[in-house]
Amino acid sequence: MSASQQLTPTNPNSALKIRLAYRFLLTLNTLNAKKPPNFDHTQIHRRSHRVKIAAYASMASVVGPKRAWSRAILWKIRNRGMLARNKKRIHRISTPIRLHRHHARRRRNPNRVVHVDPFVNSGLEVKLRKLVPGAETIDPCGLLDETADYIKYLATQVEVMRNLVDLYSTI
Repeated sequence: MSASQQLTPTNPNSALKIRLAYRFLLTLNTLNAKKPPNFDHTQIHRRSHRVKIAAYASMASVVGPKRAWSRAILWKIRNRGMLARNKKRIHRISTPIRLHRHHARRRRNPNRVVHVDPFVNSGLEVKLRKLVPGAETIDPCGLLDETADYIKYLATQVEVMRNLVDLYSTI
């Protein structure tokens, strides 16, 4: 599919792709303005890391705060300096407090609704929660919804970046 076909109004993702590309290019321009005159291997590694952060930041800012994964990415980017300085203090604060509860015996309700867990006893839920940012506290069905949305935006990000590489390699 050519670039002109992707930007037609009939393509539902065209506005998303345009916003994502625009934000990513703005961030790359900012990075290029700060480029030192000579590079060594550590500077190239830092620069590639900054480009990766710019790609994630542009993707999450296009989505906005309506998704848990975008909120988690934006929070992590905004607070990464603070997290590096106060890593031990943050870990101590974020450790959950375990309360001991006395479980009373209850009679079973025959009319109760049983919720189906698609991940029961599989270990896949834990792996999925590690892959999707901000998925630590989401219920299993919401986790699937967030994962599908995250994958959709990652695929869009890859497509936009490929189009930008193709565009700049022909210049």
